[in-house]
Amino acid sequence: MTVVQQNTRNIMANKKKPSEKQEFLAQQRREQRRKTAKEEKKKHHKRKIVTTVVCCAAAVAVVAGGITWFVREKPLTQMIPVEKTEHYSVNAAEVSFYAWQIYNSYINSSTGSDSANLPDTEKPLADQNYDNDTTWEAYFTDAAQKYAENVLAYCEAADKENYEFPENISAMVKAAKEQMDFSTLPSSVTQDNVTHALELYFKAQSFSTSVEENMSFTDDELESYYKENAKTMDVCSYMEFSFSYDDSGDSTTISRSEAEELARSLRRCNTKDEFQSWVYDYYAKNTSLTEEDLQSQLSTLYSHNISYTEGDDVSEWAFSGEAKAGDSNLFTDTDNKRITVCLLLDEPKRDESHPVTIRQILFTTNTYESSDGAHSAAEKALEEWNSGEQTESAFAALADQYTEDTTVSGGLYQNITEGQLSSAWQNWCFDATRKSGDVMILDSSYGSCLVYYVEAAEQAGWEMTATNALQNQRYNELQETYQKEADLKSSDWGMRFVTVNNQK
Repeated sequence: MTVVQQNTRNIMANKKKPSEKQEFLAQQRREQRRKTAKEEKKKHHKRKIVTTVVCCAAAVAVVAGGITWFVREKPLTQMIPVEKTEHYSVNAAEVSFYAWQIYNSYINSSTGSDSANLPDTEKPLADQNYDNDTTWEAYFTDAAQKYAENVLAYCEAADKENYEFPENISAMVKAAKEQMDFSTLPSSVTQDNVTHALELYFKAQSFSTSVEENMSFTDDELESYYKENAKTMDVCSYMEFSFSYDDSGDSTTISRSEAEELARSLRRCNTKDEFQSWVYDYYAKNTSLTEEDLQSQLSTLYSHNISYTEGDDVSEWAFSGEAKAGDSNLFTDTDNKRITVCLLLDEPKRDESHPVTIRQILFTTNTYESSDGAHSAAEKALEEWNSGEQTESAFAALADQYTEDTTVSGGLYQNITEGQLSSAWQNWCFDATRKSGDVMILDSSYGSCLVYYVEAAEQAGWEMTATNALQNQRYNELQETYQKEADLKSSDWGMRFVTVNNQK
């Protein structure tokens, strides 16, 4: 995880109250507005100053006094270093660029339930509240300041450790700028500002990636971390099926007593095969599902490599230390009128499986109108693959050309653990005979995928979890050290010139 990824994750994931700095700045703005209003009234009856010399002097005076500093806003954004270290600095315009980046990332990455907590993009951010005490404008500008602090701290640390920055940073900046839409960029930000801000970003990113890649931990360190966090790291497997009920008398539903009777019957199944066979017969008797749809439903019964979730009834039971493999239990959810039967297959233990990396090309039934149509499209892509270079990069290019999955580049999915995939993918990806370069068409109810197997990770799942956690710990410690050693100088006054976009 890079410095920017870590910083953005911390900023965006944590919903926190405004800092003392934010509260101070907000109070200063209110006092400034009151002061300006009073002085405007006093000036109303004074004679106008018309000479150029006096006007210039007055302009300097009011800027120094903080009354109408906006008269020279654009040059000041270039002149004032908002964050500064011994060798690096960013001005108000460059911090505005960072704020603009964070804002766009926040808006574009929020989907589903997350989209409810978004500002109105058609209205000024300063007129909308993030919470009771903070506007969205203040939220993003404060985030940008923290972002800039981390970037400068890592650049200083890189110099101190004689780190050699990549020679292609200029090319990276150029490529990044070509992908950006600057239509909403704050008017105070010039292309030179964008270039400088991106240069610093890529330097910080390069060094932080190097730091992370050079972190290593002994087997004893990993084992010690596991022992301290076994409950949250262990995984288990179980079968699960729910009966929904309704006592309203609706002939299309079953009553609670009927659901309880069915649940008790299913609970007598002590193995995976027995459990699955019972549910198969239940579906066949009570529904008109096709065999394909029925098999699809059966695939949802099995939950593999499931970790502990505090407060979840099934999880609390499975990880209690009392439940044994082959035990089953009933869970009644009266709010949602549902009774769930859970059969524990494997007791909690550390994950010894090795996560895998794959690439895939998705063809959906929506686009190709049927399962056969989607499968046929996958077969054509496979023919094209077989007639080409048959390398991973060639498959990635094919994925970029044909896949309907736009969430990843080149169809790449990394470090997939057992339990994350549906049964067909699970069986194929974690087959002991699987080797790099294997290709297969896998079908599902929503379409077909042409899948390329890249590799399995060297570390087991539990080792990877422990390594990532220890990396984060050490990373946070280093980040704190780098910021302290960088001796950052911040300008609260300069932050007054930082904006997010052109909404006024």
